[in-house]
Amino acid sequence: MSDTNDPDLELERLRNLPIRLEEIGFSRDAMIDCEKCARANPPDRAVCLYCGTDIEGADSKARLELRALESWENGFNVIVTGREGVDVESASKTIARSLNADAELVRSILESPNRPLPLARLASGEMANVFVRKLAECRVDAIVLSDEVLSPAKPPTRLRGVVLNEEELVLESFSGADDKRIGREDLALIIPGILFEERTESIEKRKRRTTKTLTEIQTASDEPVLDIYSRHDPIGWRIPARGFDFSCLGSEKSLLVGENMERLVSKLAELSPTVAVINDYVSMRPMLEFCWPIESRRESMGMQRSGFARKDFSSIFTTNNAIQFTRYSRLQWHLL
Repeated sequence: MSDTNDPDLELERLRNLPIRLEEIGFSRDAMIDCEKCARANPPDRAVCLYCGTDIEGADSKARLELRALESWENGFNVIVTGREGVDVESASKTIARSLNADAELVRSILESPNRPLPLARLASGEMANVFVRKLAECRVDAIVLSDEVLSPAKPPTRLRGVVLNEEELVLESFSGADDKRIGREDLALIIPGILFEERTESIEKRKRRTTKTLTEIQTASDEPVLDIYSRHDPIGWRIPARGFDFSCLGSEKSLLVGENMERLVSKLAELSPTVAVINDYVSMRPMLEFCWPIESRRESMGMQRSGFARKDFSSIFTTNNAIQFTRYSRLQWHLL
């Protein structure tokens, strides 16, 4: 028997094989210490693995940490502002790989004519800036706006009426607070939209590890709204279809709410010829869903009577687009 077939030699050869052929980690010299917690992090991280603090000096090609942010977290929104000269086919595939997103969805955002749209909502400003640099390599221009700036959880001030004068608007707050007066030349934006809510009430029977739905009631509602902004106020005002006094339309006032909302837009636009009317929220909604999905919430209502001498678990599941529309509305003001 030759040495090459010797079992002992073959076993020894296998024992001496390296565990891996190349180093797959980073050397200690390549690691970056976090300034806050002093722990070592790989150079391809934009934020600390342990405490979440932005890492200064991280590799400019640091990978994006993609996760769905909670609505209460302060996200950093990457907004596409320019697409001139972009190879849409190639850029869509490259960006989709970075975001783990559908290339067709990215393509629709890049092909949207003349309308800045959100492409990502990330956990830190550093990561957002890294992504902006990645987009620049694809010849896509983008800016970063934080949720703190957009303040989506703080809706515009609700109005109960508007007085239209030749030189100014008098905005009557629904809460009865002091009226706000703005000059006609100061009116900057009018953004029509729709707020909708879907509500599902259910009663479930739970036994051991099984759950059976006994009853389920679904309701849905929608309401046209107008957001208006002056040039100096980023919070703005909201005109709802319900509870608003359309007397400002005078003889043009209709019995139909939808017509009144359209006529009010025209009236405001006539008062201030320089105002911008952005009336595309409904058509843009599919492209907003990836970055700014609609809100959903489930509330447990405890035990509810479901029959004679019988109680079962009740819950309410709601979805609405209020925060999504507010984000879109505020974005338009910051892009003035």
